[in-house]
Amino acid sequence: MTFVYVHIVWFAAWIASGVEGFPFGFLTMMVSLEAIFLSTFVMISQNRADEKREALAAHQWELIQLEKDQNDRLIENVELEKTQNEQLLDLSRQILALTTEVRELTNKVHTHLQTAQA
Repeated sequence: MTFVYVHIVWFAAWIASGVEGFPFGFLTMMVSLEAIFLSTFVMISQNRADEKREALAAHQWELIQLEKDQNDRLIENVELEKTQNEQLLDLSRQILALTTEVRELTNKVHTHLQTAQA
C-alpha cells in the first residue's frame, strides 16, 4: 500500500503545483509508461511463479511415481510372503502327519514288543 500512497501524494502534488495545465499530458504519459512497466513486471512475476509451480508439480509427480513403485514392490513382497507362508503351512501339516504316523508306528511296535515279551 505504500506504493499507492506515494503515488496519491505525487499526483496531488503535481496537480496542485500547477506544473502543467488541465489535460496533464506529461503526467498522463508518465502514468501510462509506469502502467506498462508495472504490467510487464507483473507478467514476469507470474511467469516465474508458474515455473516454480511447474517445478513443484513435476517433483510431486516424481514422488507419486516413487510411492507407486514402492507400493507395487510391497504388494509383490506380501504376495510372495503369502505364498511362502502357505508353503510353510503345507510343510508343517506334512511334518505333523509324518510325526503322527511315526508315533502310531512306534506305539504299534511298542505294543507288539510288549505282547511278544509277555
